[in-house]
Amino acid sequence: MREIIIYGLVGVVNTFVGLGSVLALTYFGLIAEMANFLGYVIGICLSYFLNSKFTFKAKRSALKAIKFTIAMGIAYCLNLGFLTVSYRVYDIDVYLAQCLSGVIYTISGFLLCRYFVFLK
Repeated sequence: MREIIIYGLVGVVNTFVGLGSVLALTYFGLIAEMANFLGYVIGICLSYFLNSKFTFKAKRSALKAIKFTIAMGIAYCLNLGFLTVSYRVYDIDVYLAQCLSGVIYTISGFLLCRYFVFLK
């Protein structure tokens, strides 16, 4: 249970930093797509560092960083797939679909980190 709570807190910090980076880069004139990409890269790097240090208390390595990136990519694809099907196919309210997709991302991201990236 401790890992789940810490994972959630890391997610909140990561969201503020990632989104803050996107907004700051946009404010300083970077095109939206590049600002978004760089904010995502900053967020992934921070998330890997914080989750390895605080959530899973694991040593960092290049292999774990690669596995983490893969895990977050899988979680994002599950998120996007659920969003697309629920919103486009089943006509679920877009805001509800976004929230539910976020839950899918969070749960799958945690499970992939726990059982694929930071094995215990």
